[in-house]
Amino acid sequence: MAKKIVEGISCAKCNKEMILGTLSKYEFEEGYPLHNVQVFQCPKCNKNFFTESQANEMEVRTSELKEYTFGFERKVTISGKSLVVGIPSELADHLQIKKGQKVRVIPIAKDGFMVKKQ
Repeated sequence: MAKKIVEGISCAKCNKEMILGTLSKYEFEEGYPLHNVQVFQCPKCNKNFFTESQANEMEVRTSELKEYTFGFERKVTISGKSLVVGIPSELADHLQIKKGQKVRVIPIAKDGFMVKKQ
């Protein structure tokens, strides 16, 4: 993190001058990682502090990220002894998945799974 002392902003906990730096990755809103985020950090306790303008910028960047996030919500149904999740036609078109084509279902930790076309 590049650091630069800025006069006038002090840590509320330690009363030390804050250092302007950059976080390589920060989630202003859970699930939407932002990269290269400016932050003020205390050199003593390492607490992070964002100014109002920095917070506003993160809000704008998060909104832009949300706009370009591609995702769908679907209900799980049953077919025979299997649970079924339908693939939305918009997503199938985007990924060029056709009826009868094989896909691979891969577990991702305990959070979910990924479907990859073959």
